[in-house]
Amino acid sequence: MRKYNLISACVWLTLSLFIFAESIHIGIGGFRNPDAGLFPLLTAVLLGIFSLLLFFDSLLRPGDRANEAQPFWTRETRWKNILLTLAALLVYALVLEKVGYLLVTFAFILFLFRVIEPQRWPVAILGAILTAGVSDAIFNVWLQTQLPDGVILAWLKNIL
Repeated sequence: MRKYNLISACVWLTLSLFIFAESIHIGIGGFRNPDAGLFPLLTAVLLGIFSLLLFFDSLLRPGDRANEAQPFWTRETRWKNILLTLAALLVYALVLEKVGYLLVTFAFILFLFRVIEPQRWPVAILGAILTAGVSDAIFNVWLQTQLPDGVILAWLKNIL
């Protein structure tokens, strides 16, 4: 596992250096007047920091094989969770326009909290409400993007 972490850290560090150089080439501007390369530059810096953390963590950690974590996909139940998550994402994409962002996101997050990584009902419901509500506030209110209302929300808007 240590060898794979070192390799992946080097790959991510190389990618971050490439993104960093290209964002400087594009032009970064400043925080008050940003150019197109500012966001990729910040992303490259974060990616570089995290890849260096992974590299040094893997390098300095003792190579005791007995205490290494087993990859999550090796256990049989994890394969079932991966397939269920992929199926839920497919359903999410298929019904998003018809049902609407808030309701579908709530149902998807609730499914993840209850089935994939089981949580108690109050935690799952509160987490799903907060995730759907906060993400809707970010995209609809703050960023002023248009998310699908769906049939139910459109019906409620007509009534009210």
